[in-house]
Amino acid sequence: MNGDLEDRLRDAFAAGAGLVTAERLRPAEQAVRRRAPGFRRGAFRVLPVLAAASMAAVIGSVAIVPSLLGNAAGPQPAGVRSPASAQEEEFSAVVDRLARRAEQPGRHWRSEIEAVTWGQVLTQTYNVEDRVRTVYWATDPLLMVTTPLSSRPATAADEKKWRKSGSPDLCGNHIGCETALLRRGLTGYVRLEKLALSPPLTPAQLRALPQDPDELRKQLLQLWSAERRAAARSGGPTFEALPAADMLWAAGEGILTRTPATPEVRAAVLRMLAALPGTRIVDNARDADGRRGLALVRRSERDPLERQIVLDRTSGAVLGIQSLAVRSGTYAGMGAGDMVRADLVRKLGWTDSGPVVPEDCPKKAGEVCVRPRSAK
Repeated sequence: MNGDLEDRLRDAFAAGAGLVTAERLRPAEQAVRRRAPGFRRGAFRVLPVLAAASMAAVIGSVAIVPSLLGNAAGPQPAGVRSPASAQEEEFSAVVDRLARRAEQPGRHWRSEIEAVTWGQVLTQTYNVEDRVRTVYWATDPLLMVTTPLSSRPATAADEKKWRKSGSPDLCGNHIGCETALLRRGLTGYVRLEKLALSPPLTPAQLRALPQDPDELRKQLLQLWSAERRAAARSGGPTFEALPAADMLWAAGEGILTRTPATPEVRAAVLRMLAALPGTRIVDNARDADGRRGLALVRRSERDPLERQIVLDRTSGAVLGIQSLAVRSGTYAGMGAGDMVRADLVRKLGWTDSGPVVPEDCPKKAGEVCVRPRSAK
């Protein structure tokens, strides 16, 4: 995905792009400050996220706040297994079940992700909860369909401030929907050249990914290096070299949530992520909807955020991916425990019902098409 496409998608979907350096992120970060309802108050900036761009996951390698996951126990009496050991055994069992899972047949593969963000917009003093649904179609055609669902004050206290300010229309990062190209009642379509993850893969490259976690790690690092070299040769955007563990975490999130990887490859991804430096396994974790499961959590080597991947304990399926702040003060008042973003997996798998794209939308990859939302 090139920079021009990122810019057009950012404009169309009213979301941040960036992904490369702090300098590229700073203008959007100054425009958006986010806070999760129910967590510590105080405005903070959110890392701008392109709702469906293939590179968006690169920035967000992160870790989790223990109070949201269930605290790890202290020293145990002699003869009692440590919680970490018990959690590792549980994780291994969950991943084994995932690897043996039979896939439902179908002609098309899609994942439906509901992205929830919270925060202050521009100079307002109230916080907004914004929800956007993005459907990734990873078979022919490779397609991304994004639909705004709602933008509203995050809490009752925020609603009072919003009403006091004149009850302006809210559209994602915008106050007043006339400036938002994609707003409620509209849907954005964009065809993709490669699968929506980082490094961007073709369907053939995805099918060739190894099922051994060590071999998978090596291949993803090679693909990422090749992508950077190709971008440099073509004169495209030069992406900053990330720490290997951060890149692998980002790639793993994308494979798990936005590609038709086989159950065996998904299991290898989880084992690879669990083996990364700093990754912890936490039981009794909760996603933003309150669903409980087993979580992999890790703090990025660069950013003061942490990420959790919450898994269904029975099937190994991903329930959601969430970003939380590690400490206060790093991002313009962001408090420890504030939730930046939650990506909730609503649907994922094969289906016989394919995407419906308006006939007048361009067939060329990268061209954004915005049309009225279907009554369906």
